[in-house]
Amino acid sequence: MAWEEFELNGVKGITGDQPIDELAIALTEIAKDYEDRFSRKPTITEIMWAMETVLGSNPTRYVSDPEGLKYGDIIVKRDYQTERDSVDPIQYEASTGEDPPGYIFVSRRGSRLHNLPLIDVIKITTLDLHERNLVCEYEILTSDISDQMAQTLILSVVLGELYDYYYHDKADNIDFIRKTSKTLEKV
Repeated sequence: MAWEEFELNGVKGITGDQPIDELAIALTEIAKDYEDRFSRKPTITEIMWAMETVLGSNPTRYVSDPEGLKYGDIIVKRDYQTERDSVDPIQYEASTGEDPPGYIFVSRRGSRLHNLPLIDVIKITTLDLHERNLVCEYEILTSDISDQMAQTLILSVVLGELYDYYYHDKADNIDFIRKTSKTLEKV
C-alpha cells in the first residue's frame, strides 16, 4: 500500500490507498442506504453532518489531534444556490391528480427495493394557454424543492414527458406563478 504526504489548508498529513478505499466503501454503503430509503444519494451536508456527529461524539477514538474539535468544524465551501437548484428529472414523474381532479402532480420516485411510495413534491393548480402565453400556477409541497428546481421539473417532467411537448409550438413563453407567494417568473 502506498502512503504519501499532502498539505491541506496549510496543515501537513499522510494518507494512503487503504484509508481512501475504506472511506469510499463506507460512503458507497451510505449512498445505498439513502437510495433505498429516499430514492436519492445523500447530500454533501448530510454526509458532513454524519461525519461531524461521529468525530464530535468521541474524537480521541478516531484522531490523534482532537484538541478544539467540536460540532460544526467541518466546512464545505461551494456555491450553495447553484447546488440547491440542481435537480435530476429522472428521479421524478408527473401525473394528473384524481383528488382534486384537474391538478397535476410531480412526484419523487419511491424506492422499489423497500416498496416506498411516490412523494408528491409539486402540485400544479393551473396550466392554461392564453393566446401564445402558457400560465402555470404551482405549489411546492416539500422544503427541499426550490422555485428553480420546480420550474426545471415542470418543463421536463410535465411539459416534456407528460404532455409530450404539446405546448412547445403553441406558446412563446411561460408564466410560472408560485401560488403561495404569487411570485411570477416569465420564461
